[in-house]
Amino acid sequence: MENLDSINKILQLGTWYHTFEINNIKTKGTYDYTSLVNELSFPKLDNMKILDVGCSDGFFSKYFVEELGADYVLGVDINKYDSSIAFEVLNSFENEYSAKYESHNDFDLLSGEYKELGLENSNKYLFIKKVLGLNIDFEYGSIYNLSKFDNFDVTFCGSLLEHLRDPITAIEQLYFKTNNFCIIDISNTIKSSFFQRRKALLEYTGAGGNFFRYTNDSVKLMMETIGFKNVKILNNYKIKIEKYDYHIPHSLIIGYK
Repeated sequence: MENLDSINKILQLGTWYHTFEINNIKTKGTYDYTSLVNELSFPKLDNMKILDVGCSDGFFSKYFVEELGADYVLGVDINKYDSSIAFEVLNSFENEYSAKYESHNDFDLLSGEYKELGLENSNKYLFIKKVLGLNIDFEYGSIYNLSKFDNFDVTFCGSLLEHLRDPITAIEQLYFKTNNFCIIDISNTIKSSFFQRRKALLEYTGAGGNFFRYTNDSVKLMMETIGFKNVKILNNYKIKIEKYDYHIPHSLIIGYK
């Protein structure tokens, strides 16, 4: 492998959203799915083309190609990797999140290593593509407007819906681009009480960049109303936020076109 020293330095010292295991090095990701992902009941994706919306550093794109048999994955994300905020926030929280994203950008620290690999910024998705030679690509874009992209066999959206002011438009855009089925992973889900168990509820969090918490039924209802059929839960699970040693609930939901 060429430029091994630069690759290993980015793996060891870079800022990562997910944990990756490459060259016997485990990155310090906020979320470690490396073992858990095999327990999440993802369907096989043999020879399918996948649109991964909100792809972040490409952990799931990599998994779809390497482990589930996907033929090709296009990752789409609004992150420009220039220290600007990469998801919707209220104006009153803009300074707070600007400082957060500035601190997460490791390009200044590792600019020599990125440039040696022919990379112009700290986009980890492009780093993974370059290092592993995967059949994946990245494009900048918003989930609110996917019209410039082709239709795909499968669409996937992971841990994004809760950061959106308008989840209906987002799911509708996924629907328009889906040929076979769509999988949505929801973070920080809530359970209905016994007396509200038949109600599809969502809760405003009061936070600046994490707008809603959803029950499974609320996401299912939105997907069904937009047109998805046979919507069901693939898995309910918890994953630890490594930085805070706290386990956060997630739901994995599938709907068919």
